[in-house]
Amino acid sequence: MKKELQLGIIGCGAVAQIIHLPILKKMQNVVIKAICDVDKRKLNIIKEKYGVEKTYNDLHKFFEENEFDAVMILTPTNTHKEIAEFASQYCKNLFVEKPVARTYKETEELRKVLEKHDANLMVGFNTRFRPDAMLLKSLVEANEFGKPYLVRTGWLRPRSSAQSWFINKAYAGGGVIMDLAINILDLAMWMLNYPEVYSVTAYNFYHTTKNVEDSAVAMIKTKNDQIVNFEVSWILSSENEFFYFNLFGVDGVGLLNPLRIFKQVGTSQLELTNTQKSSSSNLYLKSYENELKHFFAAVNGLGKWVSTIQEASLRMKLIEAIYKSAKLNREVKL
Repeated sequence: MKKELQLGIIGCGAVAQIIHLPILKKMQNVVIKAICDVDKRKLNIIKEKYGVEKTYNDLHKFFEENEFDAVMILTPTNTHKEIAEFASQYCKNLFVEKPVARTYKETEELRKVLEKHDANLMVGFNTRFRPDAMLLKSLVEANEFGKPYLVRTGWLRPRSSAQSWFINKAYAGGGVIMDLAINILDLAMWMLNYPEVYSVTAYNFYHTTKNVEDSAVAMIKTKNDQIVNFEVSWILSSENEFFYFNLFGVDGVGLLNPLRIFKQVGTSQLELTNTQKSSSSNLYLKSYENELKHFFAAVNGLGKWVSTIQEASLRMKLIEAIYKSAKLNREVKL
């Protein structure tokens, strides 16, 4: 890896303090040169804790007074587009936490600006970087399951942030779909190698919220006869969160959380999985570490850019179809 990659961070909220900064502190050859946030108190805490050289609450000065190899944007969703567009004038390697924007229109506008400035952008979808998910993907690519025909996935857990903006559609773009569903949909479409979507049928629920959905279920049909079913909720979870991902192919089945592999042998299924299991919390933290390692490898020309703005546009187009289907209470064809 390139010696001492100079990193800038915009946004010092929960995802920065709880997830990214502890990981970055342990990474070699990555130096946090400067951080920027509107909250001076957060800046002072992080500067002292992580030994960051410079702090800013003015985005223009942040870029004008520094040269960065890469910039991470970890701010609320409604700010992503504007900040990323501005940042692309100064830095050509950007990381933006999911979702990249609130709407398909915003995502497309950002894509055009990034292409104009010849800037790379990776959206932070850490679930595909779970070690078990990466292993399952390698088995799919090796055709161990034959053609996949069905994915059943779900995520039931309390919402990721207690801040008020998180349940305000004007800021977050949506509710549990933008929080949880978008992540498992990214995992599903990545596993299936981004098939073209034929139609979507979805239902949203508003039991504890008014402005955004707190639960949702949907069925997605692809043009090559594959089905993705998902359920997500902030309120159906028990004391512990529940995440599952089940991929069914004509020759076998792959399950996540825990990882289990079955091969079809005649009319029976033979399990090939080692009984040793990793804890969900370890897999969760490792996914973020793998994600950042891949981002920095891409910045240094040692890896392929993934979870790109082009992928994000396709994903947001699908998300908008899900919302439209739920609103109209019928199947929506893309």
